[in-house]
Amino acid sequence: MTKFSFPTFHTKKSALSEQCLWVKDGGRFICISYCYLPMTGLIQYASSVLKTDEVEPTEYQIEAHEHTTMRRYEIRPIHTDIGSYLGYDEMLKQIRREMCHGLGCVGIRHPVKRSDEEESLSSVEMMSDTTDDTSIIPSHTVSPRTYGLKTVHCVKYGYVEDESYGPLINDLFFTQRTIFICFKGLSQTGDILYGACIHHEGANALDQYEDPDIDDESHYETAMLRLEKCPVQMTIPLEFRDQLKRSAVHRDDVMYLIIDKIKARVGGYLQIKGRR
Repeated sequence: MTKFSFPTFHTKKSALSEQCLWVKDGGRFICISYCYLPMTGLIQYASSVLKTDEVEPTEYQIEAHEHTTMRRYEIRPIHTDIGSYLGYDEMLKQIRREMCHGLGCVGIRHPVKRSDEEESLSSVEMMSDTTDDTSIIPSHTVSPRTYGLKTVHCVKYGYVEDESYGPLINDLFFTQRTIFICFKGLSQTGDILYGACIHHEGANALDQYEDPDIDDESHYETAMLRLEKCPVQMTIPLEFRDQLKRSAVHRDDVMYLIIDKIKARVGGYLQIKGRR
């Protein structure tokens, strides 16, 4: 097939958009829908990531992920600025960067309005993993020494949650979440800093789900970047501070305390990163 090339340019009214564009990224297949305004650099997008050992995704997987991507784009797209007049490849790289290290694959879930127009404060109706409005996260100032610590501990924790009243994942009423956490802390003061990343997918029931096949390395990388750039600050009670020492036999209590803080949903949002 002959390939033709023509000079092109964009103006202030130009807009680029695609629905369900598939990108192969290592062992993952990414489905993206977006609309990009070259002049302003603003973009609206949503995506879904398929990790498979197969050479190509199956027809069922394609249909499922395209459905998820389009629903996310229609209901909860992400809006951000990735830079003006980017070339096509650079634009896709910036979207991927936002997916992995920034705003993620889908926008925040907003409170559901009841019939009487009052906002519902039910935790299952406000299910965003993160938010850019970090002012809602309670402030706690750790010792400056905490930032200089070199030893970082990495843990992960999985659980299933009933989300019958919230937006569904692939038409399933339960969500399996795996939380990846990177943290460091001072045993003398109990001050710790952490960053976290959450993988989530649909599940059939609270006790009927398969352990997800997750790219742990990339999720820990995101958690580490959040620890370095925008960590959450908290203090560990005196009785558990020995678990912050290098010689600690285990750090289970510290992990559960961090999990409790993440799941506290201050303002309805999981606390996986702090202020920039």
